Amino acid sequence: MVRLFVRLLILVIIALGAVLLVRDDPGFVLLRYRDYSVETSLAFALVALIVLVIAVYYAVRFLRGLWRLPGAMQRQSQNRRFSKSRRQLNQGLIDLAEGRFEQAENHLMRLVDFSESPLVHYLAAARAAQLQGKHDARDSYLKAAHEANPGAELAIGVTQAELQLAHQQTEQALATLTHLHSVAPRHDYVTMLLARAYLELEDWQALVKILPDVRRKKLLKESRLREMEIAGYCGVLKRATSDQQSFDKTWSKVPKVLRSDAMMMRFYIDTMARQRWHNSNAEQLLLKSLDNKWDDGLIEAYGRFEARDANAQLARVEKWIDDFGHNESLLLALGRISMRARLWGKAQGYLEASIGAKATPAACLALAELFERQLQQPDKAAEYYQQGLKLSIEASA
Repeated sequence: MVRLFVRLLILVIIALGAVLLVRDDPGFVLLRYRDYSVETSLAFALVALIVLVIAVYYAVRFLRGLWRLPGAMQRQSQNRRFSKSRRQLNQGLIDLAEGRFEQAENHLMRLVDFSESPLVHYLAAARAAQLQGKHDARDSYLKAAHEANPGAELAIGVTQAELQLAHQQTEQALATLTHLHSVAPRHDYVTMLLARAYLELEDWQALVKILPDVRRKKLLKESRLREMEIAGYCGVLKRATSDQQSFDKTWSKVPKVLRSDAMMMRFYIDTMARQRWHNSNAEQLLLKSLDNKWDDGLIEAYGRFEARDANAQLARVEKWIDDFGHNESLLLALGRISMRARLWGKAQGYLEASIGAKATPAACLALAELFERQLQQPDKAAEYYQQGLKLSIEASA
């Protein structure tokens, strides 16, 4: 409106200027064509010319507007659809966040063809379908997302892997993540998801290979990362039990900080005990670990570890009686070591003290076996077998 007013003001000023210019000598203008002629003053001719130019200008603009009218109406209609699509997207995301998954899917897909960002619609709809258990629909949405925006391969792939992992399609998720890792090897989230897939598939070699990268980038909390590291290296050790040399070689490759971890050490000692292997270095490491920090599980595992000299092992463990004399795990370990040293009376005393401190199925079983095999007291053995069975049932209930 202001621009129109300025233009009219300029036009009036020009017209007045033209009139003032020819006031003293109005002159005349003659237009002649064949037998027709028009004669007028110069001032009127100038004003008429200006009016004609303006009329032609607005006529051209009007005709151009008519020419562009269909396109303008189409754009206006498209903009209205874009606006509606944005509202549907917003509502769909709200429904998804609030747990109304069916409504979310409907809102997200209603005007997806008119959306400025169809990728967001399809990815959110895939999540909504997954949460309804509609896995075929989920895959269709992911495929449509790739067709709508092939350049967003990483975003689509990460979403697909997350949904596959949530649906326990771990092998498919691993295939997806392996491809993404080859495309973007430094992508932190892909690396973290890949470690999770290896863990769920128990691919221990691959897991321990990728975990140093996870640790270096601090992609997981320390507690969760330590759990994965222990699981990974325990899995690798478990597959190396064909002979002691292979087992010891694998153990030497475990990071030093993990080798001093109580859970890791417990697994190592338990494996050595089951295989009846001996390793003086491992035994010294365990004893050092217990000297630094007491761990019930570790001392209980050491009780099953068959040292080369059972009497020397018993003497070492008895040093802790003054500090942990009423600990059921320590007393159980002492009872087992005494049995290997063939000290039946001492073994009975330690095992009964362990049960007195806290009755456990393991202590009852050990004492029952002692009564049955060495002390020839079947009634006592049956009593402790029964007590151990009852404790096991209660523990599993």
